[in-house]
Amino acid sequence: MKTKLGLTIALVLAMSYVNAQDIKVPTTKDIQKTENDATKQVTSKANLGGLVGQLTSNLSDKAFTSDFLKKKDSFTKSTAGTTDAAGLSSSLQTLQGGLAPKAMDKGWSAVKGNWLKDAKSANSIKSVAGLTKTLESHITPSVFKGDWTKTKPAWESALGTLTK
Repeated sequence: MKTKLGLTIALVLAMSYVNAQDIKVPTTKDIQKTENDATKQVTSKANLGGLVGQLTSNLSDKAFTSDFLKKKDSFTKSTAGTTDAAGLSSSLQTLQGGLAPKAMDKGWSAVKGNWLKDAKSANSIKSVAGLTKTLESHITPSVFKGDWTKTKPAWESALGTLTK
């Protein structure tokens, strides 16, 4: 019995030695490069200008004022190409101003003043992304096109990457 136990232990140790691998511990430089690459990959897929354009495109015409409706297509195209926080904040304020009062829920009136103040002073993609989410959350569901319910989860996920 002792011989079998000894042979079993020897066999286990031999197998452990054969299967052992050298473990490479990443350096700080390796970790930073990986984080930078991941951030670039995520944010490039989550282009905030494109997300604001996607939000705009998924609103029915009844969500907008007649003046904004005339320039909706050009607004959407120009916003999709905007990448800086100041430009995106301006676009978001334009979108908000182009929404008809009936397109906003009752809670919007309580947050609108602070939202506008924050939008005017927004200086980072993170803050503009948060403002975008706040605006979307106060738009009445009935003014969205039918596809929005399918599109919204991916849109929110992309937006979420920018608010971190």
